[in-house]
Amino acid sequence: MGTSDDKMVRVPKDMYDAIGEIIKKYPQYGWKGPSEFVRDAVRRYVDELRRREIILKRAAEAMPGRVKDILSRFMGPEEASEAYEEIKKINERDADKFIQEAVKVLKKYVGEALAEIIARRIVEERINEGEYRY
Repeated sequence: MGTSDDKMVRVPKDMYDAIGEIIKKYPQYGWKGPSEFVRDAVRRYVDELRRREIILKRAAEAMPGRVKDILSRFMGPEEASEAYEEIKKINERDADKFIQEAVKVLKKYVGEALAEIIARRIVEERINEGEYRY
């Protein structure tokens, strides 16, 4: 049973019904009811978000060293060097903010859409190299 510190959250009836179906379909998980299912789901999602944040922060810290190599695949060596020097000056530890700043720099060279792709590619390469896991 809940304590006085517990708070209630409302969910739409169709979502509540879906939770009930999941609980019945997967008894091996041991959820005793919708409240337990929701607590478990929220706990898992919060953990996943924290893991992603850690991965992105580590990737942001490592990004500048990989930028020149990746940039050279998308533009000429001279432009890649210029962009690389500008990106090296970004002093941002938050991964999302770093990516935003990198996109601002890169879009001058390759446009916004491609700048976003390049910034994300930098992160993907770090993950693909096995340095970070989801």
